[in-house]
Amino acid sequence: MDYKEFENRTVDYLSDNLSSEEIKEFEAFLVLNPEFQQEFEATKLFWNGDSEEVPEPTSKMDMNFYSLLKAEEEKADKVSILKKLQNFFSIKPVKQFAYTLAILTIGFFIGNGFNKEDNLSEEKIEVAQKETQDVRSQLVLTLLDQPSANKRLQAVSEVNKLNTVTKTIIKALFSTLNKDENVNVRLSALEALKKYTEIPLVREGLISSIANQTSPLVQMELADLMVVLQEKKAVKSFEKLIDKEDVNTSAKEKMKESIQNII
Repeated sequence: MDYKEFENRTVDYLSDNLSSEEIKEFEAFLVLNPEFQQEFEATKLFWNGDSEEVPEPTSKMDMNFYSLLKAEEEKADKVSILKKLQNFFSIKPVKQFAYTLAILTIGFFIGNGFNKEDNLSEEKIEVAQKETQDVRSQLVLTLLDQPSANKRLQAVSEVNKLNTVTKTIIKALFSTLNKDENVNVRLSALEALKKYTEIPLVREGLISSIANQTSPLVQMELADLMVVLQEKKAVKSFEKLIDKEDVNTSAKEKMKESIQNII
């Protein structure tokens, strides 16, 4: 069994798409090939982790769910990973996240023991890296729509792995920051957006977001951020919040302090 077939069999095995005879054959192959067994176990761990909940993270928590692997082993004769992901979305929505993890885990193995003697061109590496970015972007948008706060936190975590962000991703993050019912998810979205404050769309969106926030934690984080950015346009928004009776006292004090540090 070559690596391409191993990749396909792994996904089929974890998706329960193999016959009893094929399962026995695949399991026997793994026993005889420890290097493949190791990669299979890692993929299985990610796959099964889809149904597990993790504790609510703090606003600063870095959720390193899985590594961004360097590049694709070969482009020729391989089905596009992004295409696999998109096709699977239309077939098994409940396994979207697990499937993506599996594909990202077993699809790119530069320097991980397979075909180490192959020489990959810079062009192939760039194509593979772009494809990985496309997969991550699709994953972010998919997970942000999930009812589970845990999944939405994973989506924001994925944004931190992207080399660049599109307007679609930025808008999705602002929608999360302004509308998500979970405070930790909103804080995580804010943390992700902080990386892109040099983009005018992001700065303007952050200023507009101030008026939408009801959580003292988010209000205070925005107050700190506006001081760092020295964003004078945010002053009026803070003043309006300060005038509201239902705004937390500590948050009001923080916003007053920020106004003084901005002006």
